[in-house]
Amino acid sequence: MGRDVRVLAPSLLLFLAFVGSAGAQPRTWRVQRGEALSVIAARFSVTVEQLREWNTLEGDRIVPGQELVVGEPDPALSHTVARGETLSHIAAARNTTVERLLELNEGLDADHLREGQVLRVEALEDRHHIEYTVRRGDNLARIAERHRVEVSDIRRWNPRLRGNQLRAGSMIHIYSEIPESVSESVGRPHHGRLIHAEQLPEHHAGYYLRDPSRAYGTLETILWIQEGVEAVLDRFPDSPQVRIHDISNREGGRMRDHRSHQTGRDVDFSFYQRRCPSGICPSRRIRPEDLDVERQWALFEAWLRSDRVEYILLDYALQQPLYEEARRQGVSRADLARWFQYPRARHDRQGIIRHYPRHRDHVHVRFVCPDTDESCR
Repeated sequence: MGRDVRVLAPSLLLFLAFVGSAGAQPRTWRVQRGEALSVIAARFSVTVEQLREWNTLEGDRIVPGQELVVGEPDPALSHTVARGETLSHIAAARNTTVERLLELNEGLDADHLREGQVLRVEALEDRHHIEYTVRRGDNLARIAERHRVEVSDIRRWNPRLRGNQLRAGSMIHIYSEIPESVSESVGRPHHGRLIHAEQLPEHHAGYYLRDPSRAYGTLETILWIQEGVEAVLDRFPDSPQVRIHDISNREGGRMRDHRSHQTGRDVDFSFYQRRCPSGICPSRRIRPEDLDVERQWALFEAWLRSDRVEYILLDYALQQPLYEEARRQGVSRADLARWFQYPRARHDRQGIIRHYPRHRDHVHVRFVCPDTDESCR
């Protein structure tokens, strides 16, 4: 018993205090695909070091679905039943449903509420309330994915929604752990700018960032980069890091050494290679046999299947091994024809994966315009 608890870090002592308090449970977050510790730390206004201590993490490696302690317990919300109130009245006032109140209050009899009875209600005030305006082509699944919620949540928060039909211009309520994207890609990649940019976190198990001052993009671009490299790590946990060369300047516009990269949607990556010294795949001219096709295709497929990319530009000679790998993994003929320029000629204008001169040492990815960025072209 000679240990002195003063040797424990203050943040760890705080954690021990709130998990040990009566009835209190630490605030937790389930890791989403594409997230890094730095992103989660920023979201909950804590430090990466605190997250490591609270969750006994030795490094920065986290995986989708993992539950992390991210702070102090959520405040317990309650509602005291007033004279004449029904469960449907309370549900409407709390922007929830009768079914959800029954879930939160085990054994509750909806037909026998009594004045003064205390009910547990959902804690939404610690989330971002977003009044989302439906755009043409939107669907509930896509909106839910963008805001890291479930379709069932959106239906619960918006009881008037019927089926999957959404009317462009209508407004729905969303309560999300992540803020509404305020970043905006404006104009064309070769002639545009970037408003309220997000910076790619410098430390991540899946990539090495060459220059943080040239690593700004839309929030969506930043999340999609992480989503892609996390997909590779999910399948191949021992993967080396890819090198991220440039995205955009903080305010977009012309960037030295590039014609595009002006609107926060263009990113240069090194290729996954069979040999990557020091665990980082360098930006160097490679031959088809140097390409690590399994990992490279895992990265591309993650973006292609979720419609994240507008173009993937690389040397034509590198398309064939990727095409063969995709076919080996059972990609349909229709998707092969839609995604690849190969085996058509290198100057054919079809396919998302296309030839571009002087792109044997890196791949240029252009992500799609975010749905909320009306001036993006």
